[in-house]
Amino acid sequence: MASQTSTRIILALLSALLLAAASTLTVRMIGDLRGLQRTQAELAELHSVKYGLFNAGLWVGQVSAILTKRIDTFEIDEANRPELKRQIEQVLDRLFVEIDQYLRRRNAQGDNWLERLNGSLRQGVQDWLLDINELRGRVPAYADAVIDELNRPETRGEIKQALLAALRNAAGSTFSEIDRDALTAILERHHCSDVPACVDRLELSAGDLRTRTRYQGIVVLALIAALFALNILLPRGEHRARMAPEIMVLLTAATLVLLAGGVMTPMIEVEARIDELRLMLLGEPVVFTDQVLYFQSKSILDVVRVLADTGAADMIVVAVLITLFSLVFPTLKVIAGFLYYGNIAGLRDNVLVYFFALRSGKWSMADVLVVAILMAYIGFSGLISSQLRAMARAGRDVDLLTTDGTALQLGFFLFLAFVLASLVLSSLLEARVGRRTS
Repeated sequence: MASQTSTRIILALLSALLLAAASTLTVRMIGDLRGLQRTQAELAELHSVKYGLFNAGLWVGQVSAILTKRIDTFEIDEANRPELKRQIEQVLDRLFVEIDQYLRRRNAQGDNWLERLNGSLRQGVQDWLLDINELRGRVPAYADAVIDELNRPETRGEIKQALLAALRNAAGSTFSEIDRDALTAILERHHCSDVPACVDRLELSAGDLRTRTRYQGIVVLALIAALFALNILLPRGEHRARMAPEIMVLLTAATLVLLAGGVMTPMIEVEARIDELRLMLLGEPVVFTDQVLYFQSKSILDVVRVLADTGAADMIVVAVLITLFSLVFPTLKVIAGFLYYGNIAGLRDNVLVYFFALRSGKWSMADVLVVAILMAYIGFSGLISSQLRAMARAGRDVDLLTTDGTALQLGFFLFLAFVLASLVLSSLLEARVGRRTS
């Protein structure tokens, strides 16, 4: 009898130590995962497509650099001079013809005989002073003069400035200014001088948090699995059949620890990213890299908060339903199961305790939620991957590399572990109730 009592005490102490370690580590893990969530959101903001591919200023910068390079390296030599001269001659000849036709049409117009007479006199003076055919005959000489002028460095500099000014004015009048308040806030929060420095700092922090939380999650799951195995598989005979109330307390608390970790940490991360977009302009590449099209990383509580913040009645109803079926009902079911199992304060006959312990299973959507999240992950991953592939195929003259970053997060596996643990507790409760009934 004494040995059984000592064994029971040792088992309870070991179980309490496992639970304490798992609980402490879970609290740290939740904080680290929330920090990782914020860091990844900030990285996504820094890489957002609105500051890159959708930013007219960056396009102007890259196109301006290409134009500057092409103009600075432009040289007229014996190889390209004949073709350039021919094109200029065509333009000048067409210009002289258009000017002559315009003047003749203008001089032929008039509402009365006096205006028509005046126009005829003007046309006669123009024909006497200006011989269009002679001008057209001198087009080759004019073309040589234009080419010589274009070949002057001063002229190229003036052309470059005019083109760049026209490009900037066109972009400024066509596209609205990008709101950079969120970007500036991130830089100030982390005391970064520029975006690349902030990206390096946040990626290093995210890598450390990701590694640490991965190990924390593995250890938490291992500790709670060991707690259940220690108290279900190790006892023999009557000890297994009649689990001590304090052990049921510890198992119930461990299950609630898993629930807390599952609902307070991100379950799924959805990301669509353009790794590289490359196109050729005037023989020069225009390149954009690390462009985040979409990013979301939410926990169940985050989703509830977002829905509630909308203020819309239908969204608030959905938020309430999610809270009830994924948090309130599972918690009450686990607690009621413990109260019913041990008949604490005679609550086994209480209607609410009886309902949540034995009849609320079909109202608790925890297992359904796990399946729904898994299916959402598969659906999001497939949809985003197909859309990114279609985008890459659509650009024939554009090299496009994309990444589907959709992934299940640690919160999903913690919530899945909670569902499995609650099923184990339900099985213990059913076995206990079966023996009491018999």
